[in-house]
Amino acid sequence: MTVLVFGGTFDPVHCGHLSIARQARERSGAEATWFVPAALAPLRDAPLATPAERLELLQAACAAEGDPRDVVLDLAVHRGGISYTADVMDALRAEHPDDGLAVLIGADAARTINQWHRAADLLRTERFVIVNRTGPPPLDADEVARLGYSGERTTLLTIDSPDISASEVRERSARGESLSGLVPDVVASLIAAKGMYRQNRDDA
Repeated sequence: MTVLVFGGTFDPVHCGHLSIARQARERSGAEATWFVPAALAPLRDAPLATPAERLELLQAACAAEGDPRDVVLDLAVHRGGISYTADVMDALRAEHPDDGLAVLIGADAARTINQWHRAADLLRTERFVIVNRTGPPPLDADEVARLGYSGERTTLLTIDSPDISASEVRERSARGESLSGLVPDVVASLIAAKGMYRQNRDDA
């Protein structure tokens, strides 16, 4: 089975994430997308929601989508600490040696690859599916090569996804504004019920 491994903080998961996962799977011919929410991401500020909350939102979003090809893994959340892509891929490959795994990332993240933990190992061994989505400046094949990605193991896609950011969702939630169209309804309901991203929240 060919699988796209989609890591990130997902703070929170939004419709842009889901659109990227669906379109990248369809365009690349992969058979599944494995979402791997990070406990802590090495190159980002600490998430505002707890790992357990972000995992719950992602599970609810994928369940609402109703596509069995979307799978949420608690591997990184269970491990805790900083979630490095190289370590996640090592663990997944040990558990699923017969599956063809590829790292799914957006163009913005792809540009930071040389700052990643064990970047040389990743560039030497992993397959990548890099997505030019609506919003960030697109990557082209020449820049991909300059960054060190293998032409044989890298697929570059351009998709039309909603231009949504997690920070926008958090800011609207903090102001008590509607999240309609930004996140699945079930995610909006959970965020509201838990009081997530509100400034007066006890654990914020």
